[in-house]
Amino acid sequence: MKNDLRLSCIAALADTHLTGPDGPIPLRFVADSRLVVPGDAFVAFRGEQVNGHDFIHDAVSRGASLIICEESAGVPNHVASIVVDNCFSAIPRMARRYLEIHRESLEVLAVTGSVGKTTTREMIRTCLAPSFKVHSAEHSYNTLIGCALSILAMPADTEILILEMGTNHPGEIGEMVDFFPPTISMITEVAPAHLEGLGSVEGVAQAKFEITGSPFLKAFFYFGDNPLLVSGAASLPSHVRSLSVGFGENDFSIRDTEFILSNGLPRLTFDVVYKGKTFHASSPLFGRHSALAAGFGIALSLYLGASIEQALQSIVSLQPPCGRGRFFLLTSGAMLLDDSYNANPASMKASLSESLRIPVQRRIAVLGEMKELGKSALDYHRELLPFFTKFSKVFIMGTLWRTLFQNTPLPDNTVFFDNPLSLGTEIKKELGEGDLIVVKGSHGNRLDFLVDFLVEEGVE
Repeated sequence: MKNDLRLSCIAALADTHLTGPDGPIPLRFVADSRLVVPGDAFVAFRGEQVNGHDFIHDAVSRGASLIICEESAGVPNHVASIVVDNCFSAIPRMARRYLEIHRESLEVLAVTGSVGKTTTREMIRTCLAPSFKVHSAEHSYNTLIGCALSILAMPADTEILILEMGTNHPGEIGEMVDFFPPTISMITEVAPAHLEGLGSVEGVAQAKFEITGSPFLKAFFYFGDNPLLVSGAASLPSHVRSLSVGFGENDFSIRDTEFILSNGLPRLTFDVVYKGKTFHASSPLFGRHSALAAGFGIALSLYLGASIEQALQSIVSLQPPCGRGRFFLLTSGAMLLDDSYNANPASMKASLSESLRIPVQRRIAVLGEMKELGKSALDYHRELLPFFTKFSKVFIMGTLWRTLFQNTPLPDNTVFFDNPLSLGTEIKKELGEGDLIVVKGSHGNRLDFLVDFLVEEGVE
């Protein structure tokens, strides 16, 4: 396949033919018609709750140039379509074939970890983009289907492909690696997360290490301050180069981290020491813990021979992904920390502890529950209670919090709520100059609705 790939080439990957007009391959493949922009491909997955075929008309009305589906009755003649037997099985198979065609000229980097996957992925993309033609997953495309959609959108001249791989049960990452084997793998951290499916932190580590099962693996990057990761790295085959990144003594050692917030603008500074050389970095990421994501980006730049000067310059203005430590200065003068995308014990403690270092008039925390923590879920929530006394007010929601406080007195500064939008109306009345509101919880709490409400009400 050449750089002028056509839609008919995508059909060939599925051993079928294209119906309708041929044209250039879309830059994005999406499964949600609401995300379609002109030129995108829409894949009509038939799920248990939602049938994507019901939204073909919506995707076409938004400008989709290609529809991949199991029945094309709803596709107008002026729009290209590819009919497959089953979208869930065909899309990964098509992506695997596409990847195999480009294997010899491509580095495939796979990122996983209990915390920081998406931020690390974006940091690596930003660092490498000035030196290479990089293609990366969008949003949190970290499943088999998500990786497949990312690969199908990959330009043919891509030099580095970055995939994100998540898991909540054993074998999930292994399946992704079988389909899309990386040449470079990375584990950002192993911590309590998805314990309902993985059982223990050791089970989490075992599932994450499935990312090292690629027959093409040349290098493995990992958080060197975690003994589980150090032990796992030591057991890899000798031909795999293992490189550690962390705050202690590592191949890439992060030093002198400092985080400040001035007039609502965050600034993180730190050094990375590698083979006796020191590289100074600055980024608008939240908290000292975020230096790890940037450290991985710098480490990959040095390993792959990217311009380190351009890599360091590129992260100076990199904004964190939505819901992952992004600050907003509201018209009331209050500062909003949006860390609402997800939460586990490690990320929750990091967000709360780092927010306590910011000098403010009042601190308000809005905390959802941490989901999928298994039988120890209440204990992990109980460990957060010492933070409550350090905030002026704490708003909490979720069944786990209510269960915990059935037998524990509710602190005087703590209030339950059930509806993020109703809470937004209440909080908006009392936010003032110099206040800080921290929003953190598992995605199922939908605290992003609260963030959107407060931001839409006014941001400077």
